[in-house]
Amino acid sequence: MIDFWLASIVLVVLGMLAILWPLWRRHQHATVDRTALNIALYEERIRELDAQVASGEISPAQRDATLEEASRLLLADTDLPERTQRRRGAPWLLIGSAGVLPVVVAALYLAWGNPGGLALSREMAEGGQPESLEQMVSRMERITRVQPESGEAWYMLGRAYLSDQRPAEAAQAFGESLERLGERPEVLAQLAQARFFASGNQLDSAAVAALDKALELDPNEPTALGLLGIAAFESGDYPGAISFWERLLAVTPPQSAGAEAIRGGIERARERLSVADAPGANVQAEEPSDNAVIRVRLELAEAIAEEVGPEAVIFVFARDPEGPPMPLVARRLQVDDLPAELVLSSSDAMLPDVRINEGQTLQLNARLSPTGDVMQGTHEGRIDAVTVGDADQVTLVIDQAVR
Repeated sequence: MIDFWLASIVLVVLGMLAILWPLWRRHQHATVDRTALNIALYEERIRELDAQVASGEISPAQRDATLEEASRLLLADTDLPERTQRRRGAPWLLIGSAGVLPVVVAALYLAWGNPGGLALSREMAEGGQPESLEQMVSRMERITRVQPESGEAWYMLGRAYLSDQRPAEAAQAFGESLERLGERPEVLAQLAQARFFASGNQLDSAAVAALDKALELDPNEPTALGLLGIAAFESGDYPGAISFWERLLAVTPPQSAGAEAIRGGIERARERLSVADAPGANVQAEEPSDNAVIRVRLELAEAIAEEVGPEAVIFVFARDPEGPPMPLVARRLQVDDLPAELVLSSSDAMLPDVRINEGQTLQLNARLSPTGDVMQGTHEGRIDAVTVGDADQVTLVIDQAVR
């Protein structure tokens, strides 16, 4: 930025010189021309008087008196341009204008210019890619402040929020992107995914509408197909889950890790479907192993409990702090259930092929939503590291305002 301001100062100085230089040249030229003319006239008058004395037309005394008067007029005429210029005052007006030029230029730039955008542009050009997720989020937030009408910037901010485990803020960013870009399938699908994560892996009506519109615009939108498959599986609609995932598999690179996960989900949905179709079969939730569990006591700070009604909902979930933002296991409780002692296991998994393993380190979160919508969560609690299979119970207290 220093070079920018130095260049600006140079340009302002050149602008001032452009105003003052012609005035100075005009003044010098006019003064020199008038003085030279007056001197020439004075010398001509001397020669004329000398000739008159020589011819006897006037006496030397008369010549001296006339010459003295001519000298006085010469001095008066030489001083006339300066007095006339001072009386008009025009040069001083222009000089004053040149003096206030830097102030006016600086004020106009601060009012109409974009110094923040310039600084950010220089930073992005010279600083390279952010070295951490926090830096990426900070950069995208600054970009949306500098360019609030950029739908692409809001979309990238939403993706950054999702990676930073902030689904509620991601949903707001994707909503801003939709307003500016219009109904684009990838933005609609990401909005639905953010709402899904933020609501404790539940598809609310807004998320469903976004997914329907995304598939209407692009029947092969991968995020929408995957999310609808998950929702169908969790609701027991195994044929629906298989249908969505098969469509997703068809547009996924066959040898990718994503394709393997999709095939695993389809296989598990078929197993569930075959068990459900067996005569007299009851689909039971898989029992967790004795040790692959998280034992937690969930509490709500007393001051917060006094402010919420019985319809408030608690979402508790565990996720891999080094992995994607989606929780591995989650559970939903009513605020009246607290304090509660829970045992989270693979039976609480959010995806059909997800397991938590003994010895695995997870992050444990809980969020309070007075309205039952985690998008409107007000308070939360978090334990950054819990070990699956630990015999000791951990205590998670919801006592912090959601940032």
